[in-house]
Amino acid sequence: MLEFEESTLNRYAIQRRLARGGMSNIYLAHDEQQHTVAIKVVNSGNTDFVERFRHEVAALKALKHKHILPVLDHGEHGSWHYCVMPYIKNGTLRERIARGPLTQEEAGKILAQLASALQFTHDHGILHRDIKPSNILLKDEDNGQHVYLADFGLAKGVEEASDLTLAGCLIGTPEYMAPELADGPAITSSDIYALGIVLYQMLTGSVPFKASTPMAVYCKHIQERPLPPSLLNPAISMQVEQVVLRALEKNPQDRFKTVQEMADAYAQALNASARQTKMLLQESAFLTPSELRLAAPTLRVIPVAQIEQSRHHFHPAIIALAAMFFLVMVPLALGFTLHPDGMSIQSPIARGASAEFVGQLRATPTPTPTSTSTKTPVPPAVHYANHSIGNGQGQGHGGGHKHKHGHKNKD
Repeated sequence: MLEFEESTLNRYAIQRRLARGGMSNIYLAHDEQQHTVAIKVVNSGNTDFVERFRHEVAALKALKHKHILPVLDHGEHGSWHYCVMPYIKNGTLRERIARGPLTQEEAGKILAQLASALQFTHDHGILHRDIKPSNILLKDEDNGQHVYLADFGLAKGVEEASDLTLAGCLIGTPEYMAPELADGPAITSSDIYALGIVLYQMLTGSVPFKASTPMAVYCKHIQERPLPPSLLNPAISMQVEQVVLRALEKNPQDRFKTVQEMADAYAQALNASARQTKMLLQESAFLTPSELRLAAPTLRVIPVAQIEQSRHHFHPAIIALAAMFFLVMVPLALGFTLHPDGMSIQSPIARGASAEFVGQLRATPTPTPTSTSTKTPVPPAVHYANHSIGNGQGQGHGGGHKHKHGHKNKD
């Protein structure tokens, strides 16, 4: 990516670079009224990147919503195309997750705002196609955090969702890509699946599928069942867990029909959990100390071997998928979010798998592990540390703010 070396860009005074990536650079700047903004710039030398950049600008101009990061200005300056957006310094959801899992209530507030923005885009016939924590910005306000959905660089109309590809490759971030993308274009349910991954990550601190290569990650989306999130965070209620797992169903028909339906189901699950907790607390007030000890929940322990078997089991057909992944290009053709912690590696994944092959991968999903409780000795339990998930997630705009605007991204 070429560097923009001038001190001004039309009427904007460049202060410093916030982030750089394979497709764009993001700079902190001041306008004529000394307002701080984030400017994304793309050199016109790469027609593919410019085309994707224009798609993003067009999508953002068409979508005016309080939870979608707006375009303030855009244009050309010499050999550069640029887009001006508000500078959000409080950071991204990726940064927040890196500090530890969110409570069910915190996750619900963020989900409600994201669902509002995403439902709006779907109602206007546009798919986002790159939903992940580094593309979700958080702004602190007096009444809580205001959520912005950003980075529409891969957004497309529903009818043309299969067009924005590189030589037959499907572009996206493997950790958030729905199984059906292996043999077909993105659909609204693909965005719902990605939002389900984000919800899982908010509640547990981890994405459900991790591996050393993009190929291996995406194979797990096709073949494996995610660990129930309550195994990673026992504070997650059964009702909330059911919502998360439904959003992550392999078959799009088994997921929620709309993003708003998913958000409504989560809100209902939270209310049901709260009522159940209140009822249990009321009942416990009449129990004796010995009865309370007997009623105490048993700690759920996950043996290392069980987790490893779930995480690393591969169907033999996956070997064939390796041949398809020879087109996986890492940072070269990848979009860049609005944050300063790196580029968003949206690895192109070779498309064109036959229905028979994809069917083989989907035929034998790894059984979902269940929680265990036993009085006999068990292997050492795995303690999940709260950590930032690499695999291309971004951070906020400056300060704590790392989005594509000038933020590093690694989602």
